Amino acid sequence: MSTLSMLTSTTSSLTRRRLIQRRYLSAVSREVNARNCRFHVLHKNPDAPHQILCLPGSLGTASTDFSVQLSNGIGEKFGLVAIDPRGLGQSNMTTDGKQFVREYPSDFYLQDALDGAGIMKALGYNEYSVMGWSDGANAAMHLAANKEVKDAVKKLVVFGGNSYVTEEDIEAYEAVRDVSKSWSERMRKDKSAAHGGLETLQILNDRYTDAMRKILYDYNGDVCLTELHNITCPTLILHGALDVICHEYHAQYIAKHITNSKLEVLKGGKHNLHMKYADQFRTIVGDFLTDSQENNYQEDDDEPQPDIDHIAYGFMGSKSLFAALRVGIFDAIDSVDGSATFNDIETACDISGERLKTLLSACVALKLIRRRIDENGTDLFHLPKASSKQLVRTSRQYWGDYLSMQVDGQFYNRLADIDNTIKHGTEASHGYESWFDSDPEAAKNYTKAQHNGSLATAYALHKRLPELASDFPSMRMLDVGGGSGAFSIVTSRVIQDATAVVLDLPNVIETTKSIISEEEESVRSRVSTLALSATDPGSWENVQDESFDVVLLSYVSGSIPSEALAGLYSNTFRALKPGGKAIIHDFFLSNDGRGPPNAALWALAHISVNPTGMGLIPKRVINILSEQGFIAPRVHELIPGMTKVIVAKKKNV
Repeated sequence: MSTLSMLTSTTSSLTRRRLIQRRYLSAVSREVNARNCRFHVLHKNPDAPHQILCLPGSLGTASTDFSVQLSNGIGEKFGLVAIDPRGLGQSNMTTDGKQFVREYPSDFYLQDALDGAGIMKALGYNEYSVMGWSDGANAAMHLAANKEVKDAVKKLVVFGGNSYVTEEDIEAYEAVRDVSKSWSERMRKDKSAAHGGLETLQILNDRYTDAMRKILYDYNGDVCLTELHNITCPTLILHGALDVICHEYHAQYIAKHITNSKLEVLKGGKHNLHMKYADQFRTIVGDFLTDSQENNYQEDDDEPQPDIDHIAYGFMGSKSLFAALRVGIFDAIDSVDGSATFNDIETACDISGERLKTLLSACVALKLIRRRIDENGTDLFHLPKASSKQLVRTSRQYWGDYLSMQVDGQFYNRLADIDNTIKHGTEASHGYESWFDSDPEAAKNYTKAQHNGSLATAYALHKRLPELASDFPSMRMLDVGGGSGAFSIVTSRVIQDATAVVLDLPNVIETTKSIISEEEESVRSRVSTLALSATDPGSWENVQDESFDVVLLSYVSGSIPSEALAGLYSNTFRALKPGGKAIIHDFFLSNDGRGPPNAALWALAHISVNPTGMGLIPKRVINILSEQGFIAPRVHELIPGMTKVIVAKKKNV
């Protein structure tokens, strides 16, 4: 059967248009020419001051997906422009009169986004809001992010959308591929009528399902992972708590990475929440679109105020912790069965008198140590769980050396002159490479101090990204700026056939080799080193093209000059095999720059060494990665409230 015959319906296009006009009363059915296609549009309240472009879901049309809103509206101030997407419903003809069935190119979401913008421009609207459901939500996010058209978008409302697809999603699509067997009679009837018959509907569904498989396997599931970070307009994400088609983690991910967004979950809502809970939907969306941008930024009287005293005196607390570590108070208390007396601590630490009492009191006040008084009036000290795990040398989770040697011994001193560095930049500091070249002992201490903390973080990374072991069972990893080699060591411990190369500065690599040599033969034989600067694009000549499955950059991006990032990521891309992954781990602020506090403080600390570095937010790093050719950037939290991981992929051949 020809494409034209499959498009022919027993009901003429004109008759269908008349039926639609009768059904929606105030919604005007019109044809709009844009981007070489004749689009069918249902337009409600065309003279309203605030127009809303409505983008339907997969295989959806204006009438099938927004019938309730076209009947009831959002409010008197709002007009609705609901469209049949290109090649669906009555938008099945080019501007020169040729009929066609919808195709699904790899960028079909962007295509739908630009089509929507083209329709609004053709209608004469220079500013409007966008509302998208399901697949339409994905297209709406592309529209609000695209630099060519985003300035026209006042506000964005999305529900039932997803920024990426998974194997689980593909299984769900495949389960409903056969429309005659797996679709409900009502859905099959409605969609068949909208698209000109069952055969055409099946063709469309096959093409759509194939397109989603291509997105997963060719683009690592990337629907709009980069675009999320470039949306700046106020955004409302709605989600039905009972939605079994699009799970809540999709809505949470979208809300987390769009600046100036908020998420509302409707407890009884399903995927079609705008139909089932139409009145509640109308109120929520109407209120959001009516709310002025200025009101969003007025300070709430109940908003917590900064504790200036706590901030100002915080350095004294830090020094109390560092001093207690250096004199061995935590080890002394831990060495005693039960609770330790003052005499026990005094003897073990070889400190006497009021100085020890004062330091103990500071640690007790900070809750680093617990104190109680027994029936004889004797002070007894013991450690809370956190202190026992993290501050006692015999604990596997001990990282006290990192705190005392690196945070206190190095960064604390450098921060003493931070105001001068902020004022004068490169005049006050010359970066990590210069620092370590001029002070080999500092490089040695920095690397050793980092090791214990990095081991724990490396294990956390593999726990967060378990797919690394299954995707690359014989992984070859380049550990850029790998320092002590902790991540390479843990990778070799966790993945039996993995090999790793630690790339770092010559002064650092000498210490790295020493640390690696202490590992068992089965591990150290699979970890090698490469001494060179990661920040000089030309210095990667010793790294063979397309020779690594994974390139890890932990605490590197925030430690080098911002102008070096593009070259670093370009070299990373070059070093990866097709299908390989780049892993960027660092102190990241959220895209709105409001926190978390510890990430913000570490960013400030890095200025003391790297005054020309970039303040890292996912948006900035992801855009640079995208410019170098990476796809599907996913953001994960690693150390809660402090570090994030961005995983991006080099496309398969």
